[in-house]
This record gives sequence, C-alpha cells and structure tokens, in this order.
Amino acid sequence: MKKVLYIIIAILSLSSCKDYLNKPSLNQFDESNFWTSEGNIRLFAQGTYTAYFMGYGSGYTWGDYFTGGAWADEYNSTSLWGSTTATSSTGWNFSYVRRHNLMLNRVENSTTITDEAKKHWMGIARFFRALEYSDLCATYGNMPFYDKELLPTDLDEIYKDRQPIGEVVTKMIEDFDYAAANVRVTDGVGQINKDVVLAYMVRKMLYFGTLLKYHNLDQTVATAALNKAKWAAEQLIAGAKYQIVDDYRGTFSTNYNLSTNKEVIFYREYLEAKATHCLVAYVHQEGQTGTTLRVINNYLAADGLPIKQSPLYNYSASKYYSEAVQGRDPRLLASFADSIRISGVTKLMGYSTTGIACRKFLPYAADPANLIYMGSTAVTATPLIRYGEVLVAYAEVMAELGQFTQAVADATINKLRARSIKNNNVGNALPKLPNMVVSGTNITANGVVINDPDRDPTVSPILWEIRRERLAELVFEGFRKSDLKRWKKYKYLKTVETAGPTDISMGAPFNFYRWGSPADAPSSPNGKNLIAIRNAFKTKGSLYVFTPGDSTRVATYNLFQSSSRRDWVEGDINYERQYFTSVPLDQIKLYKDMGYTLTQNPGWDTIQ
Repeated sequence: MKKVLYIIIAILSLSSCKDYLNKPSLNQFDESNFWTSEGNIRLFAQGTYTAYFMGYGSGYTWGDYFTGGAWADEYNSTSLWGSTTATSSTGWNFSYVRRHNLMLNRVENSTTITDEAKKHWMGIARFFRALEYSDLCATYGNMPFYDKELLPTDLDEIYKDRQPIGEVVTKMIEDFDYAAANVRVTDGVGQINKDVVLAYMVRKMLYFGTLLKYHNLDQTVATAALNKAKWAAEQLIAGAKYQIVDDYRGTFSTNYNLSTNKEVIFYREYLEAKATHCLVAYVHQEGQTGTTLRVINNYLAADGLPIKQSPLYNYSASKYYSEAVQGRDPRLLASFADSIRISGVTKLMGYSTTGIACRKFLPYAADPANLIYMGSTAVTATPLIRYGEVLVAYAEVMAELGQFTQAVADATINKLRARSIKNNNVGNALPKLPNMVVSGTNITANGVVINDPDRDPTVSPILWEIRRERLAELVFEGFRKSDLKRWKKYKYLKTVETAGPTDISMGAPFNFYRWGSPADAPSSPNGKNLIAIRNAFKTKGSLYVFTPGDSTRVATYNLFQSSSRRDWVEGDINYERQYFTSVPLDQIKLYKDMGYTLTQNPGWDTIQ
C-alpha cells in the first residue's frame, strides 16, 4: 500500500511539474529578470569591491597595507629568492575576468535601463576588468586576454597562449579610457565614480609604463601608458576638488569615515560588529616585523638635504635612534615611533624586530597605552587612494617623460611638503622641508645642489629625489615591492655583505654599552634587567657595533644571520626570473593534454 501511494504522489508531481516551471519565480533571480534594474546590477558590481578594495583587510585577514612591503626594504625579511617552479597556484585564475565579461554582456543587452545607465555600468565592468588584468600581468607578465564571455565549446579561445604584455596593457588602456568617459561623476556615497577611475588609472598606468620601459618589454606602449597616467592625473588636478591635508597620520588612523577628508578620493569604511580589522592591534602592542635603517635613512634632513650631505644632520656624529629621527622630514615622525621599541624594554607601543616601530596607522588615542585597540575589532577607515599618491605619481610620470619642471614640482612635491605635521599631533608643527627646486638636471634645496652619495648612478638626480619622495609619502601603503619591481631594482634587496651589515641589514641604533654593568642597567617596564636583554642579543648574534663615531657605546640590531643572506646577480636568470612568477605546471600540463601550448616565464621549469 505504501509503494502504491508513493507512485501516485510521484505521478501527480510529474504531471504538474511543467506548469510550475513555466511560472516566474517570485523570490529568486534568474537570467530573465536579474539584469532588469540598476539596483540588481549595482548589487552584482559590489560583489567585487573587496577583491580590489581590501583596504586594511577584514578580521584577522591582512589587507593591502603594511604587509604589502614584504620583500622590500621597508619590511625586514630573511627570506631567500624562490627556486622552485609552482606546481599549482590559485593566482592563475580567470573567474573574475569571466565575471566582468558576463556583466559587460548582460548590461549591454539589457532592454530595461537607460543608455546612460548602460554606459555607466559597462564602464564599471571595464574598470574592473582593467584592475583584474593589472593584477594578473603584474604577477605573470604575458597573459591571454579575454574580452567576452566564453562557452565550453570555445576551446581555441580558452586555451590560447599568453599574449605579449604590451598587447594586454593596450587593452587595459582601452578599458580605462571607456570607464573614464562613461562612469558617472557621482553615483552615491561609497560608490565608484569618475574620479576613482582616474585615480586608479594614474596608479596602474604609471606602474605598467615604467615596468614596460625598464624591463624593455614594449617601449611604444610604455610611453602610451605614461601619457595616459599624465592625462588622468591632470584631470584630477584641474578639477580642484582635492587638496593635501595637514594631518598626515590622521588620514590613516581615523575612527570614522573619510568623507570629510579632502585628500581622500576613495575609502573603505569599517563599522563595529560588522566590518573590522586587526591592523591597529598589529602596530599597537604586537611584535611588528620592523622596518630597516635604510628606510629611515631615506628621509631628508630638515634642510632638505640627504643625511650624508646635510651639515645640519651631521651624519658622522654618533646618534641613537631617538636623536636620529629628529630634525628630519616630518613624515618620518608621522609614520614611525619617536623612540626605540624593543621587546622587553618598552611597553609604550608595539615593539619591533628592528626596534623601529610603525605608528602611521595608530589612532592618537591608542598611543601609548589604550588597550581597546587590541585584536581584530579596529574600525579605522582605509584611504584606498588619495590625492597625495596622485601628486607624487604625476611628478614621477613627468620625470619619466622628460617633462619635469619647476611648475610640476610646485604643483606636486612642494604641495606635499607644505603640510603642517605635529609629532603625535601634539604641540607645535614640525619644521617643513624647503621646496624642491629644479636646476637643470639637478635638484637643489636652499640653493645647495643635492649630491646624495648613496644615489644609484643609473638613476638621474631628479628621478632619484622623486623616488625618495615617493617612499616618504607612501611608506607602508603596499607599494614598495611593486616599485622596486617596475624599476627593475630588486638588487636593492641584496643582503650579502662584505664589510659588515648594510643599512638594509640594520635596525635602530641605540645605547648598548652603557648597560655594561648591573649597576648601570635600569629595569625595563616588565621587570627584565637590561643586562639580561643585552646578553640575549649577544647570544643570538643579533647585535653589530655601528661606528659612525664612538664604537664603545653605539650598536644596532643586525637583522640577518649569516645563513640568511640574500644575493642578487644582475643578468643571472636565477635572479632575473624573480620579477615574474612562474606559470603553474598543472596549467601547462592541462594545455598540453588538450593539444595546446602554454609558454612558461624565462628561467622557470616547464613540461616537455
């Protein structure tokens, strides 16, 4: 009887199935009704925001800031260059390319939205596609470019080989151009608009213009990309909507949205119990992977000269860290603690493996002892892209194009130097740097020609100073590694030494030998005797006598042990291959199994 009942129910279900399937869904979207309203299209587009606008990350997941400096001189690392070809990688993925092409197709074929709305949302899709390909090409170099939604039967298109990066960058330029011409000037709070497109166009076109130029991949497209970056920057400058604000550190450490900050072009907002991050905790009381002395030495003295040239700074005199950071570019003290921060010695703020601690992202209320910022509950907003970046990028673009003049310097770098910055936002403003003055092929400060003894002789004096300015302006914002890559300057990361540690192998200079006897050693805040700390350092071999003056009293962290020295040999493929990641072997094999060829990057293994 039970079996008969089941059969009857099944027959009834089958007999009515067709009628139910022919009725439109009342509570679900499908292809027939989703692309009929701007609200739905906006919802689809926003599903991509966190892929490109991570900001400070989410929860305990890192974002683009601070750790973006890994494998750079602003972030100490004992890591050696990779030597193994990737067998597989989640980075070789075209799901977002497909998503953006699908959106482009569906919006273009929609019959229920206006032509203006179509152009706007197609512009958004093409903007996203340009961002996705910029990530892919920055990683792998040459890439297959897909500009339409593919079907499973499109095998020749799916399995086409990588195209030269110059061709793909040309496609990016076309996508940025379309987006800049069609994305709305305003589209609501927190939404992508024309200014956002222009700002990212500056960032990405500067990157690829210089990458193609210095790696000699395509000089024609390199020049085209740089000119596009120039054009986009000039649109933002001419619009006169943005300006440089005095509170440099506050731009990165504010507990509310950044809509009133005139320097911020686009930001990510965080809200308690909804979207939070852990970056504040990292720079507040956790052990930072500290920055190197090389970055600190990059900052100019207050007279506008490099510290090894400045009579005001007097580099030859012995200086502890707290002395060394005084009388410098005020952005130094807006980005770094003004005293040494060593584990077991200080509890004022987060300690650092090099003694040099970041405070650029630390709210003023958290310095020195407010513990409410621990964990992953921070809600400080992220300035995803800001006018300061646009100006320093424009200065570099103009120098690359041979068009850097005093007028450009005044409109860019001298605007950045005009900030009134206070140490920890207290007291009087720190002295400002003098204006950058262009004198032929040189830069002068207060009438003195800058002649930095540390300048790379392959880099012009003007470009060297602009690159210095870029590091000071954008420190810890995730650019340094990509900057060294596009300039083809990974040799700066070499830590093999011949005469003691270089400044990339050093941390904060501090008074070490004054703790020479128990009677001279004060107790640290957590009760540890500094003699014990000193002895621990000596046991680990992590101290090195630094001798700009009295060698009996100044020492510095030595970041690297002898087993962790990183070399670099110009022209050696084992090093040069590090600029582009290996194409995963499983993808090469998949192509081969399907009867196609996928080429590998030079120097990496492939499948015969």
